[in-house]
Amino acid sequence: MRQQRVGAELGMLNNLFKRQMACMAEAEDNITGMQAMIVHHLAVSRQDGDLFQRDIENFFQMRRSTATGILQLMEQHGLLRREPVAHDGRLKRLVLTEQAWALESKIERKLQALEELMRDGIDEEELSVWFRVCGRLRANLERGTMVSEE
Repeated sequence: MRQQRVGAELGMLNNLFKRQMACMAEAEDNITGMQAMIVHHLAVSRQDGDLFQRDIENFFQMRRSTATGILQLMEQHGLLRREPVAHDGRLKRLVLTEQAWALESKIERKLQALEELMRDGIDEEELSVWFRVCGRLRANLERGTMVSEE
C-alpha cells in the first residue's frame, strides 16, 4: 500500500480550493479569488485600525513581491487606494474604494457558501482536530529550512 503524503494532499486541496475561488470571482466584477479574499479581509479588519501591505503579506503568508503585484492590480482596477499615514511618511494604509465596498456583500456570501461546502459532513470535533493539525504543520514549515538536493 502506498504511503499517504501530507504535501500531496495539501497540494490537491490547494488546487481544488483555487478552482473554487476562480469560479467564485466573476469576470464582470473584474476581480480574482485572491483579490476577493483581500477585499473581504480589509473589510472585516477595518475596526482593528489601519492595515498595510505587510499585514496582507503576513495574514495570507505571501511574499512581498506577490502582495505588491496583487495590490497594484487592485489599485489599477479601482478596488483600493494607498493613503499615507501621518506618523510615518513611508507607510501607506490600504483603503477600500466604493467599488470594492459595493462588491463586499457578494464576496461575503460567496466566501460563506464556499466555507459551508468545505465543512459539509465534518463535525466540530473533526474540525477542531483539523485546525490543530494545520497549526502544527504551519509551525513545522515556518521553523524548518528548505529541503534541497545534495
